[in-house]
Amino acid sequence: MVKQTERKVRSDRKIDIKPTVELELYETVSRIAYITNTPIKDVGELICRKGLYTKKVIDCIAPKFRRDYKFKNTVFIGNKNLLSERRKKTPGRKPRVSMRFDQELYNDLAELAYSLDAAPSGAAAILLHSSIHNTEIINEYISKYVHSVLDSERKNQLQLVLDYIQKGNPYVEDELTLTQLIGYIMDEFMQKSRNVKHAVETWLDQVIEKD
Repeated sequence: MVKQTERKVRSDRKIDIKPTVELELYETVSRIAYITNTPIKDVGELICRKGLYTKKVIDCIAPKFRRDYKFKNTVFIGNKNLLSERRKKTPGRKPRVSMRFDQELYNDLAELAYSLDAAPSGAAAILLHSSIHNTEIINEYISKYVHSVLDSERKNQLQLVLDYIQKGNPYVEDELTLTQLIGYIMDEFMQKSRNVKHAVETWLDQVIEKD
């Protein structure tokens, strides 16, 4: 009798997560992927990862908990009277965002799903929606990308432009973020550029020439 050996599972194995989301949310993730020249699956995974470990995001999701959920030193009390997320259905076209999570991230997502009384994919959809509305997460993501692809001189020029716009500007009620500035630049050059690096470089070159 031949003894069968169990196939070893790689410790770095990725698990597929394909939540269905609102069309507007899908298009927003696609735009972020487009301007940073990054695959949608990587953008979605990074936003979910950031959100899962950000208290402001969990605070936003907490009213949906049917079971208790522990986040670091905080315990959110669930409400069993809430309708299960598994039973909620919304009409309209629902595209999927394909992502791949490592085992640790998937396990933490599964805990969130249990508290939400949802499947992991459903929890990922809720997490993605709440995380992408957290401007700190998106600003950090785009800022890191910009600073990773621009040369040092253009980084300095971009910061100087941002500082100047914010200084004594009567038209800006809140502090202007780098993400908002990038958004403006991309609106100006979307037809001419395929990624944020080229758009920022072109815009900065024009600003410098005018000076």
